[in-house]
Amino acid sequence: MLKPGDPIPQVTIPPTAGLCDEPTPLPELAARGPIVLYSYPADGTPVCTRQACMMRDAMAEHAQAFQDAGLRVVGISPQGRESHDRFASRHNLGFPIIADPDKAVLKAIDAIGLLGMPRRSTYLLLPDGTVGLAITADLLLGKHKKFLREALELIEQTAEQK
Repeated sequence: MLKPGDPIPQVTIPPTAGLCDEPTPLPELAARGPIVLYSYPADGTPVCTRQACMMRDAMAEHAQAFQDAGLRVVGISPQGRESHDRFASRHNLGFPIIADPDKAVLKAIDAIGLLGMPRRSTYLLLPDGTVGLAITADLLLGKHKKFLREALELIEQTAEQK
């Protein structure tokens, strides 16, 4: 698992609606503003749906703080673009989801578990090119919700120090 202070892996993100129009290195995306990048195994499964909706609801609950911090949420899983589009539309997610069918990005961010299954890992990627926070808690969704609060606090502290 990536740890706070680690450099963001030099992996290229495929074109993703709402994120990038062309293949873009992950550190370059983070340089545009902090990102909460969360991985999950599959669109539409019960726990993955709860996780995505939890992210959506946290963004709505703290909309002003997310906006002030310039913090974006981005999901990633191995399904294709069409699956992600249906999933996002069905649940009104309002954030981009990276299609990673070959799991290249998931491997680079160390979010692959046993038998090659994606893990529920969440990272705060900072504009300075480092990982600010990291968590892997496969079925403990409450830890990912707590992570979002901690990410906002860290971004606010960083802004105050500037």
